[in-house]
Amino acid sequence: MTDAEGSAALETMAIDLGPVSVTLAVNAGPRVLAYAREGRPSLFASLPEAVIEHPAIGTYRFLGGHRLWRAPEVPAVSYASDDAPVTITETDAGVEIVAPSDTDGVVKAIALSQHGDFTFVDHELRNEGWTPVRSAPWAITQLAPGGTAYLPQRRGPVDDDGVLPNRHLVLWPYTDLSSPEITVLRDLVTVEASERKAKSKIGVPNRRGWTAYACGDQVFVKWAALHRDGDVYVDFGASAQCYRDERFIELETLGPLVTLQPGKRAAHREVWALRDVPDGALADVLESLPSVPEGLAT
Repeated sequence: MTDAEGSAALETMAIDLGPVSVTLAVNAGPRVLAYAREGRPSLFASLPEAVIEHPAIGTYRFLGGHRLWRAPEVPAVSYASDDAPVTITETDAGVEIVAPSDTDGVVKAIALSQHGDFTFVDHELRNEGWTPVRSAPWAITQLAPGGTAYLPQRRGPVDDDGVLPNRHLVLWPYTDLSSPEITVLRDLVTVEASERKAKSKIGVPNRRGWTAYACGDQVFVKWAALHRDGDVYVDFGASAQCYRDERFIELETLGPLVTLQPGKRAAHREVWALRDVPDGALADVLESLPSVPEGLAT
């Protein structure tokens, strides 16, 4: 059986991690299609019809949810189809999803394990080819419209006199800062996930550890390692990014750019959590988030 795009119908598997459950793609990915607490809806986008068409590659299906890409964004690499069966292995700690190698010999793998209220999401790029590959792990979560994304920025001065700049924004060619969805505050950037037909993307160095998406009475939070000034990051150092259009909004984190030698791996950990948001208490919930939850360091 195939879908409208000619690809095999999507097969899924549900995994219970205790306080949360995840839904995985079986014949594409690695993809985490849903992430939810019992009895609560997933905030992840479901996008069975959303595609990227590129003349050099063909059709790439978004599907929605969480995926692992290789940075920097190069269409011939990024948009290569991943509609192939993955290997899913349940472990004592959780579950691991491993894809076949791509045309460069790079294998993408995602492992999930639950630690109290936190879900550890470990991403790996494994060079099983014969030549070095210059790349960075790029963890992308697509979320359904209707809420607001939050990208915190550095607080406080970086010098004793407070005269030097302490933060910067990275913008893409199609980004218009006058868009009604984007608000730039002193220590926070917010992006509304509206259904207005326009697109924008904004990035910041990950100085505060977390990004978040609030929708209804839930907030999805993901942490990644703090930005390290001695490392090299793609996209002008935007190690935390947010993209939106009328179909979805994305929270993205990136690891440093490395030359991945044959037989070597590049690892990138995110930590996820879902929190309740009482009426009028979102600011307090965000203010209480730690920069580095226990276990974040890989």
